[in-house]
Amino acid sequence: MKKQDHAVHMQSWPMSAKRGWRWRGWLTAGLAVWPLTQAMSAETLESQWRDSQSREYQQPAAEELAQAEALFRRVFAGESGATLATDWAALGFRLDSIIARGRTFITLYEQPEQRRGRGFYAFAAPAAATPVLQAPHALSDQHTGVIAMRLFQAGPFAAGAWSTAPRRYEDDEDETVNADMARRPDSYFIAFSHAAAAQPGRVVVQLHGFAAEKRKTEAGRTAGAIVSAGQRQPTLAAEQTVQCLSGIFTEPVLLYPNQINELGALINPVGKTLRALGNAGFVHIELALPVREQLRNDAELRGRFGTCLAGARS
Repeated sequence: MKKQDHAVHMQSWPMSAKRGWRWRGWLTAGLAVWPLTQAMSAETLESQWRDSQSREYQQPAAEELAQAEALFRRVFAGESGATLATDWAALGFRLDSIIARGRTFITLYEQPEQRRGRGFYAFAAPAAATPVLQAPHALSDQHTGVIAMRLFQAGPFAAGAWSTAPRRYEDDEDETVNADMARRPDSYFIAFSHAAAAQPGRVVVQLHGFAAEKRKTEAGRTAGAIVSAGQRQPTLAAEQTVQCLSGIFTEPVLLYPNQINELGALINPVGKTLRALGNAGFVHIELALPVREQLRNDAELRGRFGTCLAGARS
């Protein structure tokens, strides 16, 4: 495992501050300038995500989700600055920026006193029209959150979304709480996906993990990866992904439903959302644990994996 890269954690400070630094690297003309702190830290995207995790989930109201979608659209469009940060703060989020491996990223996470399991989000700067990564079970599908984080940091991806609350848990009244971002039709992941789909042809890749011993078929028990479009008819993006991944893994990479008839993600709300918007770029990838362990530990393999994901077109 490679040594973690140091990062510059940049927080907002008053415009009137003496010796205030201004960052102009990726802002387009006419956008507000975002002042930066002079403090240095070893914070990384991964540590920000870990620090933002919550023990419980609180369902956002419909009005809040509509506001979040509008704000996500502004971030995807390349906006930054104090006005946008203030608007996100009204929802309990902090808009931040960080430098890792010489690249600048915009991060979005809940304020410590307002953590409700609504997710962690990161965006490439400058804004890009490249694929988006999602890890909806980042805390429960072992290694998927870390894999997505390292892929995003190293690869040509426009943005990423990570869950920050347990997928399912018992509350204080012994009631089961569903915080599954790949099952809830009314989450920040859906608002994020709506905003991502504003870019025509955008591909959205979800990473998941499966247990081979729980599969119903021999094909499922021996597969290294199962790829679907979240529907019964494969799409170009899903087919391209299978073809590319088959060249980098020794384990079988199977396409749903042509080669396997399980883990097709047919009820995944993100896939449904994108299709309703006329987007055929949803790619759902289930990874067996041995493959996830390889991707976590092998940077060269992870790079080839990321190239396959980034190359998918709808």
